[in-house]
Amino acid sequence: MKSMTELDGLTGKEVTQAFTLHDLEQGWLQQVVFQVEDTYLVVKVDADTDEVILDLLAAMDLQALDKQFSRTQLSNQRKRISYLWRMTNQRGYEDGFQLEFDDMEGTSVQVLAEASRLYLTIFQRYR
Repeated sequence: MKSMTELDGLTGKEVTQAFTLHDLEQGWLQQVVFQVEDTYLVVKVDADTDEVILDLLAAMDLQALDKQFSRTQLSNQRKRISYLWRMTNQRGYEDGFQLEFDDMEGTSVQVLAEASRLYLTIFQRYR
C-alpha cells in the first residue's frame, strides 16, 4: 500500500482518465483507476482483509484488463486533485479512500471496501 507521502505527489495534478473495473461473473466493482498524467492510481480491495489497497503504476495493460473486467468510464476526468484521504475505521482497518477535485462543484469520489468488493460514490458539495 502506498504511503500518503507518495500519494501527496498527486495533489494538484490532472486526472486525464478515470474508470471502474467490474468482475465479469459477479459484476462486483473490483477496481477504480485514475490516470493522473503519466501515472495510474489504482484503488482495489484485498479479498482476505476487505481493506482498500492503493497502488501507483507507471503503466497498465488495458487490453489485458478488458479480458478480465468490464470497464466503465467515469466522468471525473480533466480535473485537478485537491485532496486525498485514506480512511481507517475504529478497528484500524483501512477500508476507504476519498479523492476531491478542485472544480467549482467540489466533486469527490469515495471508494469503500466491504465484503470483498468496492462501493463507489461520487458527490458534489456545492450543488
